[in-house]
Amino acid sequence: MTPLAPTDPRPTLLIVDDHRALAENLQDIFEPQGFRVLFTPNAEAGLGLARASGFDLALVDVNLPDARGTDLLPKLREASPDGEVVLITGHATVDSAVAAVRGGAFHYVVKPFKVDELVTIVQSALRQRALRRERAALRLRLTRSERRYREVVESTQVVMLGLDAAGVVRLFNRHAAALSGYAPAEALGRAFVELLFAPEHHAALRTRLERAAAEGEPQEFEAPLVTRDGKSRTVVWNVVATSAQPPAPGFEDDEEAPLSLYVVGGDVTERRALERRAAEAEALAHMGTLAAGLAHEIRNPLNAALLQLHLLARGVGRLDAAEGAPLQGRITIVEAELRRLERLLSDFLELARPRPMAREAVVVATLLESVLDFHEPNAIARGITVARRIAPLRVVGDPERLRQVFHNLFLNAMEATPSGGAITVTCHRDATREGFGCVSFIDTGRGIARGTLEKVFEPFFTTKEAGTGLGLSIVRQIIERHGGRVELESAEQKGTRVTACLPEASG
Repeated sequence: MTPLAPTDPRPTLLIVDDHRALAENLQDIFEPQGFRVLFTPNAEAGLGLARASGFDLALVDVNLPDARGTDLLPKLREASPDGEVVLITGHATVDSAVAAVRGGAFHYVVKPFKVDELVTIVQSALRQRALRRERAALRLRLTRSERRYREVVESTQVVMLGLDAAGVVRLFNRHAAALSGYAPAEALGRAFVELLFAPEHHAALRTRLERAAAEGEPQEFEAPLVTRDGKSRTVVWNVVATSAQPPAPGFEDDEEAPLSLYVVGGDVTERRALERRAAEAEALAHMGTLAAGLAHEIRNPLNAALLQLHLLARGVGRLDAAEGAPLQGRITIVEAELRRLERLLSDFLELARPRPMAREAVVVATLLESVLDFHEPNAIARGITVARRIAPLRVVGDPERLRQVFHNLFLNAMEATPSGGAITVTCHRDATREGFGCVSFIDTGRGIARGTLEKVFEPFFTTKEAGTGLGLSIVRQIIERHGGRVELESAEQKGTRVTACLPEASG
């Protein structure tokens, strides 16, 4: 017989049959056809050869000296999973035929058999094995391709989702989870529009998805993504229809609905904020030039008007009460409006042409206590409770500018809080950024509507009837000139938290 040749490229035919003459005849038939023939007369040796060298096709007698071929069949398939097994018997029975089928035999041949029929069976078995190997290779290539695709999808720093025909999320990458706060297990199976967007955007977004799916035209638009904790992120979205083909036979996956749309989103929140800031800075630069020229001209008539109003008040004071009281009331109103105009001018100049700041170690508790001591009686008179949670903290900054920040933030909180509400002032180290300390003003007021939350730091934007819209703009400018940041969180009818974080002083 042909010796074992592991590198032999020929297909291996393993014959397990105790009839040596038959085995030699089979060898004479199949070796000229390009087979490497291995022969063994018993089950134990046949299994050993299968484990040692494998086989492409095994011809196994059902009745062997040491075992039944039907019992050897599953062991052979385990030893060489790619090989095919043909059982041969001279005494066919229903039981052995059933065992052959259950064991996965390619064919069940009854002796005596015709040579050409056996050759046809062998060739068919090899074709099936080749097809199975090709399918396995294709599946491996598909798996590797899918792995590369998933690695790209998961590693990219953009939001990437796949939607089925109903707009349900079937693909949710790592960046989408990080930005939205939803774990993939929470997002998969939910409607894309309802998962990530506020209700007022649902109708328009569904229209865009339907258009992309029906017309095949990519859709690009900007819409705010609402995170799991209720925050809003500005995202530019691109929606494209998939070009997926029906799966090839044998590669269907009934557990996954086919994707109809890919949705890719880029977070531009910081970019938009920088663009707004750049536009504001440019506008403020122009305003600064204008303000410097107009300040003197505006202050002079203001001062003159206030002086004349003071003289008028003294003259009215000499009249009797019946005549003077109505005039005195009007004088008070005019003076209040002039003072308000003067404050507006001061705020405008502060925002447009900020003064140089001092840089020194500031004990935050001392500043906060003085501000709260000043405002707390007024808050109590309005029925508002003030809670202080002030930890020791020293920051680097300008004491007077920081005092101005704390005054503005407390007044905003007090104006937003109804009687019976509370304001809590906290001072603590920044939990997210080492070397920074934070001061928070937390109220239980009416909160800020989601649509206006992003605008509150813009100059001249206000929701107050008599507000200038410059207070929070000045607060942000002062804090950022200190190298810090201002954060704002709010929920309608629940309250607002404004936090100013500043670099801590060393030592």
